[in-house]
Parts: sequence; structure tokens; C-alpha cells
Amino acid sequence: MSIKSTILAAAALFASVNAHIIMESPVPYSVDKIDNGPINKSQFPCKSNLGFTVSKMNTMAVGQQQTIKFKGTAVHGGGSCQLSVTMDTEPTESSVFKVIKSIEGGCPGVDGTTNEYNFELPASIPNGKATFAWTWFSKMSGAPELYMNCAPIEVTGGASDKSAFEALPDMLVANVGDGCTTAQNFATKFPNPGSVVQQGATNDQKPPTGSCGSSSGGSAPAQPSSPAGQPPSAPKSSPVAQPTPPSGGPPPVAAPSSAPTAPPSNPGGVFAPGASGAPLESTKTTLVTVTAAPTPAKPTVPASPGTGTPAPPAAPPAGAPASPPTSGGGASTTCSTNGAIVCNGEKKFGLCNNGNVVWQDVAAGTACANGVISKRSLNGRVARPRYGNTRVARAAAN
Repeated sequence: MSIKSTILAAAALFASVNAHIIMESPVPYSVDKIDNGPINKSQFPCKSNLGFTVSKMNTMAVGQQQTIKFKGTAVHGGGSCQLSVTMDTEPTESSVFKVIKSIEGGCPGVDGTTNEYNFELPASIPNGKATFAWTWFSKMSGAPELYMNCAPIEVTGGASDKSAFEALPDMLVANVGDGCTTAQNFATKFPNPGSVVQQGATNDQKPPTGSCGSSSGGSAPAQPSSPAGQPPSAPKSSPVAQPTPPSGGPPPVAAPSSAPTAPPSNPGGVFAPGASGAPLESTKTTLVTVTAAPTPAKPTVPASPGTGTPAPPAAPPAGAPASPPTSGGGASTTCSTNGAIVCNGEKKFGLCNNGNVVWQDVAAGTACANGVISKRSLNGRVARPRYGNTRVARAAAN
């Protein structure tokens, strides 16, 4: 090969490498070593082979506007990006990345120019040091690729525990040799984009295909996609058959009994493993018909197998409406502020996701109040004997 050919080949290689996109702000780990090529399985996550040297700590306050900026020109026709956070300061392949924003189409730019994107850290992210990640599935790169840059961050004004954070959806992982692949010449349609989704300059989107699995344990169930400007439909619940009460008698009394059910699986996408959290619970209601008698006799309730006979409930007066059963852990309601924590009493909370909230239990020892999950106060509690221990209490009094 001639000297001229060698120089031209080297120049072409340099231009190709230099043309890819890297994250410029927040300032990434090992910024003096970072390269702008796609990531492979051995480097996942964050180009971990380059190390996690912190040249600048990026301080971010929850709820305040942040901006992500890029450097480079080869945007490969755009594509789709996700912004995610893990509480690990030196992430590994088992780290859990939680999505805070998804950009579907036109990311990080089109026509050789890059965009800047604004985002906010939700109140569910705990205080302290963490890792911010930008992932990009390019549209027209010649082969399915995943680009990923990570940056050190320090979170202020956030949550005191991880309960709400673990309910966020997991980051999509594809094109790294695990059998999940994004479609070429299409922007990726994320199976579980989270509550903050920005539609880019293009609308030609397809979900990933292959052995993509589903979201891991702590993720909130994915909401079906909705047209721009329209909130997703609230999940439908199956009605419970109501028995017909006898003429003149009181309405049936509901005796709820909780039974855990598995959360729905997402249509596709490999997600960062390791998320923890209990499955959502739904309430199964058994209806018992109580017939009014001429005398004030107490109605009886059949005892469950293997348990003692419970105290019979007082019969409601004739014609009085029966109280509706309380919603269980899988019920949902509406809300107005995306990403906000919504309390349902002290023991249940949910994240506002496109106008809907799915309730779940807070962590042991914590309570939800005024949109904040914090350690539960034990002040003011009075110890009382449990049901059935009246005899012991009286003996102690004597």
C-alpha cells in the first residue's frame, strides 16, 4: 500500500470515529478516555472498560430543569434515546437503571446536527451519589447498535428511601448479543418508556424483536401507547357478580380477602436485571348475603377452613346501602402531575404516570404523607391488648 493510500485510509478512519455522538453534558466518567463508538456486551454498561474516574461531579436538584448536550455529527438519521439513573456509583452488568425520560424518534438529532434535551430528576430518586446514563438506539447505522455514556451525579432534594425509585420502569437493553434487536431504518418504540415521553421529529417507530424478555421485578406495568395529547386509558377491572338479595332484605355484605397476582408482562425489551420489589396485589371479594330476621338475631359468616370462627358483623338496617369494598393494591386512580408521588393513606403510594396512579405498599417502617415517603413516627401510639386477650388484660388489672 502506498503512503498516500495509507494516509487516506487513516483519515477516513479518524473521520468515521470522530463523527459519532458522545454526551458532553453532564460530564461523563473518564472523560479523557471516552470514545464515541457503540457499546458491546463486554463493555456494558457505561463503557466500563474505561473506568469510572470522576473529573467533575454533576450536582442535580430534584425537580429542577437539567440539560443534556452532545458532541459529534453522525446522528445516523436519529433514533430513540432514554435517560436513566442507577444508584450504583460504579455500575456493573447487574446494576439496575431506572428510566426518567424517553425520547422516541429524532434523537439525538437529524440532518447532521444534534439537539439539546431538557429533563428533570423525579422526586422518587433518593438523595446521594448516583450514575446518570444516556442510551441511544440509532436508526440508520448499518447494523443494530447501542450507544451508552454515563456520568456521575449527586442528587439533592430527593427521597429518603428507594421505594418509589424502584417502581420506575427499567432501561431497555438491546443489540448487545442477548438476542434482543431493534429494527433497522426505524426509530425504536420503547416497550416501557415511563411517564415522561417526548416524541421526536419522526414517527416511523417499531418495537424491538427477538428474545427480549420483560421488565424486571420493581417496574411499574407499562401503559399502552396513546396518541399525542391524549392520556392513556385507565386499566379496566373485571366486575364481580352480585347476588340478588331477597325481597325486603338488606344488600349483600362484602368480605374482602387479598390474593397476590402476578404483574402483567411487557410486550418486549430486555431490561437491566436485578430490580427488587413485591408483585402488586389485587383484591378478590367474596359476597355473603345477610337476610333480615324478625328478631335481632346476628347473622353468621361461614368460617374459613383451618381457622377459628370470626366475630359476626352487625347486620345493616333494612334498606341501607352496603359500603363498597376498599380498593386493593392493584387499583388505580387519576392524578395531574407526571412523576409526582401520590399518597393513599400512610401505607400506600404511587407515581403519577400520564394521569394514572397504580397503588403499592410503602417500605416497612416508612409512611407516605403530603407527597413524601419518610420514616414512620411511633409517637403517640398506645399499647392495647389484642382481640382475644381480654382475659389476660383483666387478670393483670386484678
